[in-house]
Amino acid sequence: MKKFLFSTITFLLLFSPLSAEEKCKSLLSKLNPDCNFIGKGAKKLKTISENNKTVGEATNNIGETIKKLKKNK
Repeated sequence: MKKFLFSTITFLLLFSPLSAEEKCKSLLSKLNPDCNFIGKGAKKLKTISENNKTVGEATNNIGETIKKLKKNK
């Protein structure tokens, strides 16, 4: 029985989709935050909150962004 369990587990691990291309194709992998839009949005919000810890920082960053956009036109 132990040999059967060991060989079954080994077989499943060897043939499971582990490549980077198939990272988000299975149903369980779609629960991973990197594979769904909620997780991606949360990462963006985290970077925004790291850059804008106070209201003053937020307004300064908005002003700098507007200046950059005006220069590019």
